[in-house]
Amino acid sequence: MMTPAASGADDEATSDQSHRSFHVLTAITLAAAGLLSAWATYQAGLWDKKENAARAMSNAQLAEASDLMLRAGQEEAMNTIMFLQWMDARADGQPLRADVMEAHFPRTFAVAFARWRAEQPRDIRQAAPESVLPDFTGPSRGLAQLARARSRQSISKAEASSRVGDSYDIANVVLATSLFLAGIGTALPARRARQLPLILAACLTFAIAVIMLFTPVELPAWLHFG
Repeated sequence: MMTPAASGADDEATSDQSHRSFHVLTAITLAAAGLLSAWATYQAGLWDKKENAARAMSNAQLAEASDLMLRAGQEEAMNTIMFLQWMDARADGQPLRADVMEAHFPRTFAVAFARWRAEQPRDIRQAAPESVLPDFTGPSRGLAQLARARSRQSISKAEASSRVGDSYDIANVVLATSLFLAGIGTALPARRARQLPLILAACLTFAIAVIMLFTPVELPAWLHFG
């Protein structure tokens, strides 16, 4: 039969074991939440840098597209003027002048002009009034459209980076809550009152750890090879 002294010793041993288990779990939770919070902060900073770089690239590409569109307007205006002067020379019966002007057409317009000329009668004055004009578009318009497309792609990358960075920021908020719960649990007097915030902190930390496993990771610049 167990004596009161032996029973008291067992209760004290059980209490000490529970006390040690509580502190071990608290230390593990605090350490895990702290490390995950540091990693989330680091990753959020890297993704913010990636977002800013993508937005800067998009702005530069958009500015390039604007310059190219301005140049495209100038090219098309020049092609139009040269074509109208060629038409005047042909209409005035000055084939030599027309040939000289044709020889100085820009290369891209010369191709479009040759295609258009092949569809016209030998005497241009006999062309139908509704005859389609040649394509005056210069090469800069296509380059401008390409720059705009690249700008949209850069914006898409920036928005994707922003979403990942926001995910790490949210993870940091949850981890801060875990640290608070695990810390405040040690200050509560009753054993059950201490266990509840610790269990909540451990569950939140574990859940965030699992989520972060499936969150994209950005490497620092010195680890990017090639």
